[in-house]
Amino acid sequence: MKIVASAVAVLVSGAALAQGFPTKPVRIVVPYTAAGPVDFVARTLQPRLQEIWGHTVLIDNRPGASAMLGSDQVAKAPPDGYTLLLGSVQTHAMNVATIRKMLYDPDRDFTPITQTSRANWMIAATPALGARTPREWVDAIKAQPGRLSYGSSGVGGLSHLAFEMLAAELGMRAIHVPYKGTGPAVTDVLSGTLHMVMGDQSTILPHVRAGKIVPIAMTGNVRSPLLPDVPTIAETLMPGFDAQAWQGIWGPPGMAPDLARKISADVVAALQSPAVADRLRAAGSEPVGTAPDAFAVFVRREIERWTGAGRKAGIQPE
Repeated sequence: MKIVASAVAVLVSGAALAQGFPTKPVRIVVPYTAAGPVDFVARTLQPRLQEIWGHTVLIDNRPGASAMLGSDQVAKAPPDGYTLLLGSVQTHAMNVATIRKMLYDPDRDFTPITQTSRANWMIAATPALGARTPREWVDAIKAQPGRLSYGSSGVGGLSHLAFEMLAAELGMRAIHVPYKGTGPAVTDVLSGTLHMVMGDQSTILPHVRAGKIVPIAMTGNVRSPLLPDVPTIAETLMPGFDAQAWQGIWGPPGMAPDLARKISADVVAALQSPAVADRLRAAGSEPVGTAPDAFAVFVRREIERWTGAGRKAGIQPE
């Protein structure tokens, strides 16, 4: 009887916590630097969540160690909903595939809340490469094996793993140059010191529109509405290829299910508001919004997919 009574008490306290949430400011940890694509999602959600919750939402940028430092802080926070993580495919899938000793277990050490968004990334090149189509791009790399360079947003990130998976499938060899984000890589493509880049389209798009960088292909499984004439890798080179950046919100482990569902519903409502959805789409991101259980299933599938892709591309966890 005592065990049953304790279980009921936990359920009641969880429901009460969810019903009254929040009663003070909420902190959203972004394990990346400010002004990046993940930070952009957080700051786009911030004003609408403040309206819904009636309290300040603090964006706390905590970059470092492949986005593990900030993520680990949330994993060790109290499970009361006042410290949340806005993480990504890197924090919960890519790191598993490329890092041997992680600071946290992405499944055990977090409570899934919702997938917030996904973004179609782009492969682009300097005009000097002479490639205008995906096939011309592959031919240009194969004509100079191991001599052309590509920039990624960092070792073990989406652009690194996706490029190497593509290279392994198509028989290409290029020099990997890791950067701290897409922006610095784009700068080097513009200067001619780097031949190509795979990264978020929001950073590359202005230079494409200015005619300074050539868009080769989109990495998602559908074309981008911002660049409808640019084909996907899946339709031109490798059927089924799909490498999209996605973001989501997690809480610390042990959060009451009612509280997780309450926060999820509020974030989904924010994502569905025109001010948030339109701003995300204008930057090349698509708002999603899922229930906690569905998000947990999605993340597990992504871990399996990218771990398998890393092995196939010959990338060993370090």
